[in-house]
Amino acid sequence: MVIFAADKILLMQLTDQAKKHLLEASKWANFIAIVGFIAIALLIIMSFSIGSIMASLPDGALGGISPKFFSFFYLIAAGIYFIPVFFLFQFGQKTKQALLQDDHNLLTFGLKKLRAHYKFVGVLFIIFIALYFVLILFGAFGAILAA
Repeated sequence: MVIFAADKILLMQLTDQAKKHLLEASKWANFIAIVGFIAIALLIIMSFSIGSIMASLPDGALGGISPKFFSFFYLIAAGIYFIPVFFLFQFGQKTKQALLQDDHNLLTFGLKKLRAHYKFVGVLFIIFIALYFVLILFGAFGAILAA
């Protein structure tokens, strides 16, 4: 339902069904975020042990890459993964609070964090697709030179 206020600002009210859907979405977002935080914790724990695991491999098995690189890589991956998981967690928490307290400012903040989550994930996808494209080009170029 759309309501026009006296000062011509467009206001929108959520139906009970829309509130129910948002509340359920916020609960799922909280669940997914908690699983994400657990995965981040495992990545951090793994970052401390992967270096020693890789160091125990025979010489030349890593192709000259230092075992510390893998520890660093896991820490960087955990840091990158933290950002969208945190945004998703904030969406879940603030949206649930907003619906229970009927607070439109909290709902706006929660939806802003959902937008930030999807924006971050979208930019990350674009970066990875570009990276894959560049790696495929280098691989093809290397194959042409080797032939």
